[in-house]
Amino acid sequence: MSEEDIKISQVHTACKNCVFAEYDQSTQVGCKLDKIKDYEGAGIPVVEVQDGDKNFNIIDGRFCMFYRNEEVMQKYSQDSWEEMVKLQTKVPYHAIIFIGEDSSFKEIKAVCNKLKKQYVKPNMVTFVNKQYPKYTRDPENNVKPSVMLELLVDSGFHKYNLKNVYDEKMDDRSLIDLVFDGSKDEPYPFYVVFESGFNIPKSFSKDLNDAILIKMMQIGFAKPVDDINGMIVNRVAHKKHAGNSFLVNLEDKIEKFEDNGTKFIYEATEICPNLKG
Repeated sequence: MSEEDIKISQVHTACKNCVFAEYDQSTQVGCKLDKIKDYEGAGIPVVEVQDGDKNFNIIDGRFCMFYRNEEVMQKYSQDSWEEMVKLQTKVPYHAIIFIGEDSSFKEIKAVCNKLKKQYVKPNMVTFVNKQYPKYTRDPENNVKPSVMLELLVDSGFHKYNLKNVYDEKMDDRSLIDLVFDGSKDEPYPFYVVFESGFNIPKSFSKDLNDAILIKMMQIGFAKPVDDINGMIVNRVAHKKHAGNSFLVNLEDKIEKFEDNGTKFIYEATEICPNLKG
C-alpha cells in the first residue's frame, strides 16, 4: 500500500530514510532503537507503506524525536549514533521551586542538590521566594534573596531566576502563571513544580523522560500529590488555555475544552510512582 492509498494525519514520521530503520533487503523489519515496539505498545498507529521498491513504516500522528537521516549523521562515527541520539532526546523542562516563609538555607541548598542529581537536570530553575515579605520585616532571621540567587548560580543550571513575591495574597496557582508569563518563550516543553522542602525522588526526571519517550504518554497536565508538589504541565496547554486565569484551574480547562480532554490528564504518581505527598 502506498502513501497515496492511505489516510495519514499531517503529523507523522516516515521511517524510510531514518538511519535507525532496519531492513531485510527492501523491507523494513524493525528499528535499532526499538521505537516501533514502543509506539505499538502505546497504541500509536504504525502503518506499513510502499514507495517505489521500498517498504517501510509510518508513525501516524507523531513526530518521532529519534528520527535522523544520513545527511544529519554522516559527520559522526556510526558507532556513536545510538548513544548520541539518546543523549540528544532527553526531555528538557523548567523546574519551579517555591521557597516557603519558613524555609531555611539548608533546605534551599538541599533542593538545589536534588535537582543537580537528577538523571535529566532541569534546563531552567526558578525560585519563587514567598519568604520575601517576611525578610523585609526581619532581614536578620530570614534568608537573603542574594544568597538564594548565589545558590542558583553555583548550582550550574543552564538558566535560572529568582522571583520575589511582594503580594502575600497571591495564591500558588497565580504565582505559577506569573512565572510562566515571564518564561513563556523558553523552548522547554514542560514545567514541573515543587516546594523547597519536598523530597523530590531521584528517579523523577528519568520517569518523566521515559513516560514521554518510551511510554509515549501525551501529558497535558499531571495532578500534584498535594497542593503543588509533583505538578507537571505541558507549556503548550498552559499557553492555549491561559493557565489558571479567571480562578479556573488549568486541568479543568483542558478537561472541558479539549476533545477527550481527560486523556491528557494524569496523576503525577502515574508518571513517577515514587512521588509521595
